[in-house]
Amino acid sequence: MRQLLDGARFQTLFREHLLWDNPPDSLHQQPLEAMTAAPEVPVIGECVAEKRGVMVWSIGLPDIPSRAEQHRKARELRHWSSDQLVVFAAPTEQLWLWPEQRPSGTGWRLVDHHYRRGQGNDALLQRLDRVRFEIKEKLTGPQVLERVRQSFNVDKVTKRFYTEFKKYHQALTEQIKGIPAHKERDRRWYASVLMNRLMFIYFIQKKGFLGSDPNYLQNRLKQITEMSGGRDLNAYFGDLLLPLFHQGLGKHPSEQTWDPDICRIVGQVPYVDGGIFERHDLERDYEMEIPDSAFESLFDFFDQWRWHLDERPSGEHNEINPDILGFIFEQYVNYTEKGRKEKGAYYTKPDVTAI
Repeated sequence: MRQLLDGARFQTLFREHLLWDNPPDSLHQQPLEAMTAAPEVPVIGECVAEKRGVMVWSIGLPDIPSRAEQHRKARELRHWSSDQLVVFAAPTEQLWLWPEQRPSGTGWRLVDHHYRRGQGNDALLQRLDRVRFEIKEKLTGPQVLERVRQSFNVDKVTKRFYTEFKKYHQALTEQIKGIPAHKERDRRWYASVLMNRLMFIYFIQKKGFLGSDPNYLQNRLKQITEMSGGRDLNAYFGDLLLPLFHQGLGKHPSEQTWDPDICRIVGQVPYVDGGIFERHDLERDYEMEIPDSAFESLFDFFDQWRWHLDERPSGEHNEINPDILGFIFEQYVNYTEKGRKEKGAYYTKPDVTAI
């Protein structure tokens, strides 16, 4: 699929690989109004595939158009198809648009996905793979439309996750001890640092990178709870997470110095380059404690979602990928002029090549 995308071979991609149908001959090519920036350049919208009334349109242009032009072209194409994927294909990049009708029923918003030639985009490939159909499938128009919508519009899962994320972020903030009450901003900040790290770990543990245990964090919490006799201590944060962050994941093996007992608890973990697990300024400024029970509820929340990096998505409604978390942190994080974070920590997109 990546080779077909790089070559802008959309007909082959959809008809032969994803098993969509040929569009009606009358919709094969349609002239569109010229772009305002280059009125002398003819613009042709080509319908490359169709599935039960959902059309895929390709528009070749020298550059990706402005947002206003994107809306204008999407409106024009609705004369021939009410439900559509629109691909603006420039020589080095593509913009895939899914026009989604607003909940009010009035107007449309454009959900966009970018692809740069030669650089790949696993998220887009996953979305496309989800709209691969089988010849034997007996599909109705609404079924096809819903499948495409679920794949290309992540708004529902993003909103659901973000709403819950804020609630658990606040709960974690309130349970951080060791930062004075008047330093509320620092407690919120460290809660974001901690959740950022834990979500990163959720991705890599599901890949089996932490002691080959896909439930590493949860199982270690259970182990430490049993060792403490069920008492709600600070043991998980102090004896496991901090050494895991700073010694295991955040320090090159040649620089690691382990306490044998802690080493047995942490187990075999990889070195993750990039700085996300280095000792944070707040960890130097404060001696913090967090009760074990805070992580039980947080992991219960995380376990409701399916975390994946690059494997094929299942089509379930609870999938979390790096793009969704990136969008969430774009909303959640504000930077000051000094680079300090007003409401949290930067989001580091999980990159298995750094492990």
